[in-house]
Amino acid sequence: MQLPWRAAPKAALSSPLTLLVSIVTTLLLGFVVAAAVLHSSSAGSAALAYQQSRMCPQSVHPSLDGDGLPLSTAVSMAARSDLGAAYTRIGRPDFSGIATYGRFGYRPDAQAHLKAVEGGGTGLWVPQTIATAAHVKVGDRLTGSPLVVSAIYSDLAHPVSGWWCSEVQTVVPNPLGGDGESTSVIWVSQSSDLALLPQEFSSGATVTLRFPTELPSTVADAEALRDKGNALLTSLGLPLTRSDPLAGAITAARTAEGNVSSALLPLVIISVLVGLAGVGTVTVQWAQRRHSELRLLWVRGAGPLALGLRGVLELGLPLVIGGMLGLLAARLLLPAYGPGVVLAPGTLWVALGFVMLVVLLSLSVTVLVAAWRVHRTFQRRARTWRLAVVPWELVVAGLAVLAWVRLSRNGLGTAAKGAELPRIDVAALTFPLLVVLAAALLATRLLRWSLGWSHRVQWWRVPAAQLALRRLAAAAGPVTGVVLVGVLAVGTIAVGSAVAGAQQSSLDSKSGVFVGANSSVQVSQDIALGKVALPSSLQGNTTLVGVSTGALVVDPATFPDVAVLDDPAQVRSLLSNLRRTGEIAPALRIGRAANQETQVAGLPLLKPVAWLPSFPKLGTRGYVVPKDSVPAAEQVGSWHLWSSQPLSSLTSSLQAAGIHYTNVADRARVLDGLPFLTVEWTFGFVTAIGFVLAVVAAVALLLAIEVRRRQNAVSGALSTRMGMRPSVLWSSHLLEVGALALLALLVGALASFLSAGVAVPRLDPAPWLKPAPVLPDLVPLLGSMVSGGLVVVVAAAWLALRGVRTARMGELLR
Repeated sequence: MQLPWRAAPKAALSSPLTLLVSIVTTLLLGFVVAAAVLHSSSAGSAALAYQQSRMCPQSVHPSLDGDGLPLSTAVSMAARSDLGAAYTRIGRPDFSGIATYGRFGYRPDAQAHLKAVEGGGTGLWVPQTIATAAHVKVGDRLTGSPLVVSAIYSDLAHPVSGWWCSEVQTVVPNPLGGDGESTSVIWVSQSSDLALLPQEFSSGATVTLRFPTELPSTVADAEALRDKGNALLTSLGLPLTRSDPLAGAITAARTAEGNVSSALLPLVIISVLVGLAGVGTVTVQWAQRRHSELRLLWVRGAGPLALGLRGVLELGLPLVIGGMLGLLAARLLLPAYGPGVVLAPGTLWVALGFVMLVVLLSLSVTVLVAAWRVHRTFQRRARTWRLAVVPWELVVAGLAVLAWVRLSRNGLGTAAKGAELPRIDVAALTFPLLVVLAAALLATRLLRWSLGWSHRVQWWRVPAAQLALRRLAAAAGPVTGVVLVGVLAVGTIAVGSAVAGAQQSSLDSKSGVFVGANSSVQVSQDIALGKVALPSSLQGNTTLVGVSTGALVVDPATFPDVAVLDDPAQVRSLLSNLRRTGEIAPALRIGRAANQETQVAGLPLLKPVAWLPSFPKLGTRGYVVPKDSVPAAEQVGSWHLWSSQPLSSLTSSLQAAGIHYTNVADRARVLDGLPFLTVEWTFGFVTAIGFVLAVVAAVALLLAIEVRRRQNAVSGALSTRMGMRPSVLWSSHLLEVGALALLALLVGALASFLSAGVAVPRLDPAPWLKPAPVLPDLVPLLGSMVSGGLVVVVAAAWLALRGVRTARMGELLR
């Protein structure tokens, strides 16, 4: 027979609720699939951007370096690049009879990036340190050369601007190094001036060839830039050393993108299967509503497959529309859930392809479920078997145990400390999510059993509770479904937020322990000896720390206020009790250090009198001794200033006071945070999936109540006619919906907090650095979920009572 093809789409409008559920189901399916593709692509671009933020901008393009060359050769080579520099060897230039160490150099526009303190124009630009040491003044002539000094400039010092960062090894001297080891550069105005230097500078020159370019935004752009740059360097044919830091950034970005993709794959597959199950449920509901029509068509000769295609005619367009809306939502919401907003070329087309795939799967499920329903209803009733009988919670718990074994053995699967970004063990990442899923399945099974026995409960003394319980028992299927999705939503949000927050705080803590404070610099021993005083701007936020092999020398008065400590008060108390009374100095023993008298080079004999598990800079092994216990500060290995200020503030204060420093360290940049960010991005997407599930749970709850609107209206109207107060009916619906929300919140929060609490310390991308990640404060998150749950509960209760308030008793009885 010929099916009514034209009438089927129009007939779908008679069930707007079914259409809405169909659109929402595939919208969420399309969102999850498209968001996973967009998230993975943006993770690669974000990883590349992070790596580039740690690189010198002028070194992104492959570059060339060389030394030990004739000066004339270095000058000719430097002219072959967009930004080439040539430097002489370190010598002793003489301006007025006083020779000091110095070197000459030329780099296009170098003088425009220097701060002149005296003079200017074209000529020799002499650094202030050399001018002071050799009594050089503007107008002095270089002995043995016609070149004349035209300006005195302020020496370059750490941290330098981006224009100088590629030359930092040459242009920034080490003021604490030996004579002749490093020095500032005397700049000439044009490259031809280098030929006018004295003969002693004609050999041993250094050359650098840089090619400034715009930073690539995607990994594909970076690969194109790398290949084009290497081809350019090859065409130059210069016998220089090639450096290509962009290659490492590309590898790290690809690895990060692969890590995120592989970690998201199991979650996406599970989400797709759940979504397809939702499509099947919608199809079953459609078959129930179209039972009479389907029976008529079956009697007239239509087979199960033809009737299944009839379901596609009604539900197909909503399913396609929902998938496209999911893709649109994933693209628009990318800034909210993704690590970045830059996508690789063609990513949207890939996402569209996956969305179309899940739409086709949804249509196939619709056909198969509708055909199976027709076959079972009209042709032959198959043997009933229930998936609910299978102990799925035990299966998932077994998988969680296997994931815990992997997690406890090797954490994330990271290898020993190395230069490459480690691969992440996906099985280890899934442990907290599997625990949440097992808890959700167990809670729903217990809830179904409880509702099955609820008819034995007699709570008529509290009629609101009794009515709520009976309504829950009458809708056990939808109730358990809502609770299942609700537990998964709460648990997924909590797990994702907990792990992501732990990674963020762990990177900050490890960086603080590695540096000791927010910033640090190495200074001369004159500060420790009291010959040089710290500037007033550093008083109260900076402390002096001596570093010897396996030991720190600290100032008890200022150290606890500046260093990164878990308990500053405890450290202050322990340090204040370390008072030397003889030849032996009392010391703090840190971690696994030997509990016995120890001799450290440059320090007196140390005797441990107290213990701490870890300490900044030392980690979990070493000793801490007060500065007053050290008789000879000049024998300590090195002295450093630790500051709670940013590095730029610390160095600017030291420069203003004329204090030399070297070996700078910045807490914000000292560690490569990409391994931490990779895990954070992965669980950030887990959090996004949790919010999707929360929307699903809320919509499912509201739709379940809307479907029962006539039933609620009849029972509510009859109850009020029989004397029940409206407040009791309102309380009854609040108890009904609130019990579901409270159960989902309690089970989801408990399972997620416990699983995340035991998993977070082992989800450590850098286990060789202490401290291990710890569970962040989840009280604000819990408060937000409670607030959101209250809104849904009130809305659901209001929706349930709306039919009662607007019901006409005569129509209901009719």
